[in-house]
Amino acid sequence: MKKTFITFVVAIATIITANAQEFKVGAKAGFLMSNVSDPETSVSVGGVTGTAKFSSSYTPGFHFGAFIEYGFNEQLWVEAGVDYAFQGANINSLSGSINNISLGELDIKDGKLKIEQFNIPLWIKYDFNGFRPKIGVNLGFVSKAKASGKDNSSFGFVNVDNEPLTLDKKFDLGLGFGAEYNFDSGFFFDASFNLGLTDLSTKSYSENGYKLPTLNFKNRVFQVGVGYKF
Repeated sequence: MKKTFITFVVAIATIITANAQEFKVGAKAGFLMSNVSDPETSVSVGGVTGTAKFSSSYTPGFHFGAFIEYGFNEQLWVEAGVDYAFQGANINSLSGSINNISLGELDIKDGKLKIEQFNIPLWIKYDFNGFRPKIGVNLGFVSKAKASGKDNSSFGFVNVDNEPLTLDKKFDLGLGFGAEYNFDSGFFFDASFNLGLTDLSTKSYSENGYKLPTLNFKNRVFQVGVGYKF
């Protein structure tokens, strides 16, 4: 009986140790370049709709986070993580219209859309001697958003300075593509692109008969990072 019990304990310990070798935890941080697609805002007054479409470009930012990784074998791996990112876009100009009649284009000075976002990236990876292409999804939740900028007209259609934006749609579902390279020491480098699939938007509401502006956009993020796996 005693020998059976000892054998059982040793067997369980062996299984746990073997499985533990398939799990890894890690941390990483890095640089990103982000943009938003088709940012647009509109105002409706008495049946007349004014629309402004913004031209945007990539802006730098950074991200950091932690993750857990599991290997089914030496080649096939999955990863789940938590990441916090400082992203957004440069806002360069806007083109306006009223009831689809063009009003021309205005340049925006110091235009910025700043977004802070929690991300939960989920990856499937395949190993080729340390090099691992990966594909997955990103579940994002916007925690903060601010806008800045001033147009070059005498009317001041756009004149905001770090104006907080209240978001109506905060959930960001994205499709991810990337790759990483792992060193025997535990260090690794990675690069990825997140293609936002869902619209994010500022909250719209009415006041004194006016429909106040909304802003709709999708995220686009390139990021590179360095990290360590334990």
